Amino acid sequence: MTTEYIRPTWTIEEVIVDCNVSKKAIVLIDNFKSILVTEELRYEFMMRVPFDPNGHQVFNLLHEMRKEQLRLNPMSDESFLNMYYLNPIQALRQYFKHSIVPAHEERIKQWNIDLEELVKLKQTDYSIHLNRALTALYK
Repeated sequence: MTTEYIRPTWTIEEVIVDCNVSKKAIVLIDNFKSILVTEELRYEFMMRVPFDPNGHQVFNLLHEMRKEQLRLNPMSDESFLNMYYLNPIQALRQYFKHSIVPAHEERIKQWNIDLEELVKLKQTDYSIHLNRALTALYK
């Protein structure tokens, strides 16, 4: 008789509950959704998060995993530019791997941000957040 190990799986909602994240922590929840996009990433996160984590531990691990994903699994600059014209919010979310809202897209338009300059800035700092990048490029 063989016993087969079945690896547990988590949905984003289960990760949020298991990590004691308040439903009011909208930005943190959105970042979960932007970073933990696959079953494998959710599993890895849950294997690395301490038992009964506090908010600081959850935030730090999520931030660490964001940087790892940006380094190990980046979206190519060309793919970002192509996808941006089809779905700007999704392209920004995948390229920067954090919570993106429609106001980000509006700010890019209102501030006349050149997407090529945004890409160059991200090439110099792979883990830069979009807000910091937009502020740096605002003229």
